[in-house]
Amino acid sequence: RDVSAARSFHVPPGNFLAIDRGYTDYKQYKHYTNNNIRFVTRLKRNADTKVIKTLSYSSKRVFSDEIVIFTGLNAASDYPFPIRKIRYYDPDTDKELVFLSNDLKLDAQTIADIYKARWEIELFFKTIKQNLKIKRFIGTSRNAVWTQVWIAMIAYLLISYFKFSQRTKYSIQKIFKLIHVNLFEQKSLVDMLSDKLFKPPDPIIINQISLFET
Repeated sequence: RDVSAARSFHVPPGNFLAIDRGYTDYKQYKHYTNNNIRFVTRLKRNADTKVIKTLSYSSKRVFSDEIVIFTGLNAASDYPFPIRKIRYYDPDTDKELVFLSNDLKLDAQTIADIYKARWEIELFFKTIKQNLKIKRFIGTSRNAVWTQVWIAMIAYLLISYFKFSQRTKYSIQKIFKLIHVNLFEQKSLVDMLSDKLFKPPDPIIINQISLFET
């Protein structure tokens, strides 16, 4: 499971983690707090909390900023410390989000911004999955995985630059398909994108095909 894998990562003290709600693990949060590792995550819908202190805030996007404790049996025993609970309005999604953080000093807007920054990382990996088309890794070692990712990224960036320089109407995916089809042909990329290459069939050939069809 992803949660089990997250526990195996060594995080040096002093780091600040932005954690997806799917990785909710109160025992792991306790480990972070005990080891001077700050984090921000989203509150699970079924998590019960009790307010012990209300904090002031200045951002118009922050609805509330509170210090709370977990009251649910498992959560309260796994994470017995006070924790920050921030209700925040996100204009990009037009939704109210509830953040949790063991950082009790930073202002609420900063904590919300830290969590939102992880979305850029998600978009980055989503782009990799959609465009680099890495279906499987040839090797499974750390070096093998990183090597294949870097090669795919370099290829994507080169094709992106070529598309930009040629001002072509074809998408990056279309260019990759053309390269794949013409991989063993002695053609330049410019020739492959030339409309002159895509000539309609000779009318005589079309008539002959029609004759056989009838």
